[in-house]
Amino acid sequence: MNRVKRFLKNLMRNPYFLGFVSLLWLLFRTGTKPSRITYPCQRASATISFHLLIYPLLMPVFIFLKKLLKISSRAQRISGRKVLSVFLASLSLVVSVLAVYANIIINPGAVLSERVASTGRKTTVSLIRVNGGSLEESLREAINFIGGIDYYIPPRSKVLIKPNIVRNQEPPDTTDPAIVEALINIIKRKNPSVIWIADGSGEGNTLENFKSLGYLPVAQRTGAILVDLNYGEMINVSVPGGGVIFNSFLFNRIVMEADVFISLACMKTHSQAVVTLTMKNLIGIAPGSIYGYPPSPTKWILHEKAEEKGDQYMAGVIVDLCRARKIDLAIIDGRTAMEGQGPHEGDPVKLGLLIVGADPVATDTVASAIMGFDPEKVPTLRLANQLGLGTNDLHEIEIKGEKIEDVCYPFKPAAEHGNFQLFSTIERELSRWRINLAYISAALWIITLLTLGSIKTRKRRRQQHYRLNAILN
Repeated sequence: MNRVKRFLKNLMRNPYFLGFVSLLWLLFRTGTKPSRITYPCQRASATISFHLLIYPLLMPVFIFLKKLLKISSRAQRISGRKVLSVFLASLSLVVSVLAVYANIIINPGAVLSERVASTGRKTTVSLIRVNGGSLEESLREAINFIGGIDYYIPPRSKVLIKPNIVRNQEPPDTTDPAIVEALINIIKRKNPSVIWIADGSGEGNTLENFKSLGYLPVAQRTGAILVDLNYGEMINVSVPGGGVIFNSFLFNRIVMEADVFISLACMKTHSQAVVTLTMKNLIGIAPGSIYGYPPSPTKWILHEKAEEKGDQYMAGVIVDLCRARKIDLAIIDGRTAMEGQGPHEGDPVKLGLLIVGADPVATDTVASAIMGFDPEKVPTLRLANQLGLGTNDLHEIEIKGEKIEDVCYPFKPAAEHGNFQLFSTIERELSRWRINLAYISAALWIITLLTLGSIKTRKRRRQQHYRLNAILN
């Protein structure tokens, strides 16, 4: 009995056994459902299974190292080339293991592909890649995938386009005026009675921000009207059924007067809200003159009320705004997005994408997944789904155009938001480097083999030299 216990105890400590069992478990659990690789237990299995892969790979290196250095009881001089070859062989092995892990174990595309498998579609979101062609044609194509502009813009309707003009900072911090103009040109074919380009900046004067960012020429060319939502005639708007944080809001009159309300957002990470997309964009319709402390237009009261009720990520405020003023068409400009410490201090990411939908929750869900965030964890999307504002379940969203697994690019999150992502920091970085790691690995092995070849050639020449001297002597 003691022998059995001792055997089992030693077996549980054996890295080969643990690695083998972990690898079997990993293959069994993720083979038919790749998205499970994001589960904590699967990540642990992937880490432990490395024992099974690394030890057999390291063993030849140690044998090679022993042979190459000719370890013996007598002190020997080790040449610089031998040391270099050992270093290169070790480095090649490490990079090779990382390349295998990055290209086989970590597969964001496979995870998302499994996530979007249909279980009953509720809504449609278009996903278009802009490949240097006409922006207007690409945007029209995206809208056509979800019914076409005729479906959303009745003749002689009043249309409000809400870009993200949070402050005077160039895209991707703010919405590019080029896509606003492209949208207006598409809408004008339906002969609307008026088109407003409206926002309420959180910093600076909205109209001055419009001017500095190039919106004035757009308005002049298209006949659209620029409006500062921080000021003007205000009306009280109730949140249907009562809100999470606010039961009602005061809005500029035109926000509710518009027959069609379009949220045209940037694609960014956010230091508080995790992501800022079409739903978060509605913070701009809350007037700074009401929800700020003049002369500052910053909507501090929204933040204070959220903090009072424990709404750490502003999800309740955002959802209340979206319920008070329904978004009729949600458009995300993902041509150049922002990762890291958004919404202002992040780094640009060129994706070349347009994401369009009638359901803002579904539209933001697709964008969040592309960014590497789990839509079921993002606070705003989770709450919006719970309250019936839309769906954050990728299974229920039909994506037309590009495949989400082909365009996904896990973003660096803002500080302390890594827990909302589908992949860990190491997995994200390895995924980004998966192609480069394969090339680097191949290059290192070539250099290693060339170095070994030069050592053998040098050794052969030395032996020939010794033989020749022996013959001559």
